Amino acid sequence: MRGTNVEERVAREALFGSLPILSNERLCGFVDALLLLSGYCIATWSYTQGAYLATLVGFRQLLLGAFFGAIFMLCIYQLPVILSVRYGIDIWVWLRAVFGGRGVMVMTVIIILINYPWYAVCADLFASSMVRLAGLLGLSLPGGFHPLLGLACVLLGTALALRGPRAMTKVTRILVPLLLAVGVLVVIVGFRSVPFQVIWDYRPVERAGDPTAYLLSIEANFAFVITLVGGMAGVPRLVRSERAGFWAGVLGQGAAGSFFVVVGAVMAIAMGHVTGQMVEDPTLMLATLAASAMALCSLLLVAFANIGTQAVGGYLYGVMLKSAFRTASYRAILLVLALYACILVLWGGVVEYFGSFLTLSACIYAPLAALLFADFFVVRRQHLALRSAFGLPGYQAYHYTGGFNLIGLACVAAGVALSLAVYDPVSGTVRCAALFTLTPTGLSFLGTGVLYVVLSWLPPVRRYLLQDRKEVTV
Repeated sequence: MRGTNVEERVAREALFGSLPILSNERLCGFVDALLLLSGYCIATWSYTQGAYLATLVGFRQLLLGAFFGAIFMLCIYQLPVILSVRYGIDIWVWLRAVFGGRGVMVMTVIIILINYPWYAVCADLFASSMVRLAGLLGLSLPGGFHPLLGLACVLLGTALALRGPRAMTKVTRILVPLLLAVGVLVVIVGFRSVPFQVIWDYRPVERAGDPTAYLLSIEANFAFVITLVGGMAGVPRLVRSERAGFWAGVLGQGAAGSFFVVVGAVMAIAMGHVTGQMVEDPTLMLATLAASAMALCSLLLVAFANIGTQAVGGYLYGVMLKSAFRTASYRAILLVLALYACILVLWGGVVEYFGSFLTLSACIYAPLAALLFADFFVVRRQHLALRSAFGLPGYQAYHYTGGFNLIGLACVAAGVALSLAVYDPVSGTVRCAALFTLTPTGLSFLGTGVLYVVLSWLPPVRRYLLQDRKEVTV
């Protein structure tokens, strides 16, 4: 009975293919939404991102790019979350107008395949935290425990996700303030471990004179925040006002997330100065640079942050898949996601290829975000046919060509091709230096949006895209 009640509650709150959430059913104010979204993006992958950026640029450039680059991109691509708040729907409901009903199914599967490796990063760092904690307590765990602990993180996060957003809101009210306190503490530890000027004047020697290094760091910041687009409306649609929903996303992901990116950079630079080796494992940084008691408390919070992020991510992507595959069970979807994350944990290669994985993810996310932005503000002008979007019998404005909007899908393919034509994320090769100044993510976002709008001006394409005009309900 308990499982049935949970699924009914989640179905109501997360729009599992049913009615939009009404204003009087909204769960979150600005603070709760801010805490949920902060908890979603301040897992220890932020430390990994900070350490990666420290291999590209100096600390001052990193500080500027981490905050202003991320917040600039978020202020643009987060604007469509106002549709989620206004209409109480997930962006994936709106994207049925952009890709068609079956097209959304294809896109959600692609998004899961390229984005869910983030949670393998969380699980790997959780395992590292537990191993370091054991070491601080005088216990030496065999190497085989690392993947087992990673699997435990996935399973614990999945168990929490099964309880729905109310449980996660209660957890983040406690966890996020504690994590922010840990972040401040870690910065203090880093600056006390080495002279202030060592960190402030830091520049990566191996990148000296490399003209592409700063652009690569901006690209990494753009890519880092834009990979959150898949679940960006999962929380705002539960928020009571459009302004609160928008700013909760910008500040939760841009300010809180960027703060932890900088924290990771500080610790990595300090470790490089103290030990001669710049590492991206925050658990090793804390165990090496902090006093035992401080490291113990910090590592505990870092470890449980990854479980919380695993839970919020599982919930948001479970909602996304449920919106596309409406007949599937929420519980079954979460178990499939957990299985995928477990396979990646056992493989163990996601952390090793972090930079390539980050930019490769953005190849898909940038065109997706651009299409949502262009369709909402320019093509459909904030009006949607809800009956067709929810697939009610007799309403097929978004059926398009066998369930696929060929224009939308072609624009995604063009955006991916544009990004890859400029930069190869696997080998790290810049293929077109002139266009690389816009960054692969920025160029793909801009190019895809412009292409979609220009095509929508052509009369045959416009008739194809706007079959819903006589049926618009919101």
